[in-house]
Amino acid sequence: MTGRVRGRDRGRRWWGRWGASLLLRVTAGLAPSALPAQAVLVDGPSRPQLTTATPALQVRAIGFGQSRPITLTLQVSTTADFTSVVLDSTFDAIDSTVAVQITRPLPSDAAVFWRVSARVPAGPQALSATTGPWQVPPWLTLLSPNSPAGNPLDIRRPLFVWRSAPVTAATGTWRYDLEITEDGRAQIASSGLRDTTFRPFIDLQANTSYRWNVRAWLPTGASTRVFSQGSFVIDDPPLPTSTILYQNFPNPFPTPVAQATCFWFDVGQGGARISLDIVDLRGNLVKRIVPGDDNVERFDAGRFGRGVPGSDSNCGNQFTWNGTGTDGRTVKPGVYLARFRADNGTPIFRRILFVGR
Repeated sequence: MTGRVRGRDRGRRWWGRWGASLLLRVTAGLAPSALPAQAVLVDGPSRPQLTTATPALQVRAIGFGQSRPITLTLQVSTTADFTSVVLDSTFDAIDSTVAVQITRPLPSDAAVFWRVSARVPAGPQALSATTGPWQVPPWLTLLSPNSPAGNPLDIRRPLFVWRSAPVTAATGTWRYDLEITEDGRAQIASSGLRDTTFRPFIDLQANTSYRWNVRAWLPTGASTRVFSQGSFVIDDPPLPTSTILYQNFPNPFPTPVAQATCFWFDVGQGGARISLDIVDLRGNLVKRIVPGDDNVERFDAGRFGRGVPGSDSNCGNQFTWNGTGTDGRTVKPGVYLARFRADNGTPIFRRILFVGR
């Protein structure tokens, strides 16, 4: 038997009046009436470090006979004496064993304790043992760049990476608002992000100290904001003196670890109009790489296509080819050419071997 049990939610503090905070699913159904005493057992995660902010519990009410419903009350507190209760929810169950899915995230990066009481109409109340502490994972963790000592970078559009604690599907999906600031003033902001990575849509200034922060929020209204531990500075390496296209890599491609081939190129003189096309051996256009989706065709002097320093990839993923044509279909295996041109100069060609999929 599977169903949802509605109950009285007495959530406190930041829980607010958000409605029921639990989903219940009946998982077994026989009360062991042979046992003389009444008891409540709570089976939770196997490790004290929770892997989700919305854990699931199994509650067993033993020795309550055939009287129904069984009224269960779940309490979660940040103190073992339950003087700081963050969840207090009561619900009725028909069977003696129920699975309880918490659907409001427990406090971020907090140690919590829980207990459950049970009673039947006109019967005494039984209280489970208090279990804990259970460590709730942080709702939001900034990963890169996030060194307390600061991060020197050599790319104008670095990749920002973070992660969130998993939550059950009934809770909703995390959304993110990101800011990149200079002296406390927002220079770049993006709202409603669904991914846990972000690359700026404009170049950041070299030799300038930046910090960044992310706000994670759920449709229920729960939210948190985390600031980077240190600042990051984009170094201004010596600019290249010539414009050149390097040999793409990997080549041949794809490989077991790379589904696309990456292009590096240098621009020696700022303001150059750059084009990078994939053509077949007859010179017919297969795919345009530059200008890309951003329609940028003029480039400052600099080095392009490199990966983020400290990452496990030497490819920036902005200037790549995955073996598809302009129509999105995979092309035939064979030899193709990368045709690179700066302004009206002589084109540079690099040979590409696509082995197919």
